[in-house]
Amino acid sequence: MAKKALDELLQNRDDIHLEEIEILSKPLRALKDGVRFIPTLKCGKEQLTGILLSYDTIKAFIEKVEQS
Repeated sequence: MAKKALDELLQNRDDIHLEEIEILSKPLRALKDGVRFIPTLKCGKEQLTGILLSYDTIKAFIEKVEQS
């Protein structure tokens, strides 16, 4: 669900780079980046996590990060 929303929100946004990290193959990277839950969105020190991240929640997170 989060991936679908991100793809939709970022389809015309060349200014945002999305990096997906597979935590099963890179668990130390996930721990280093502070990822403790799936899904997690992170930008700098800002982090959004939750079982079901809605389109609106993800959009609000992106807008909040852009304003920082």
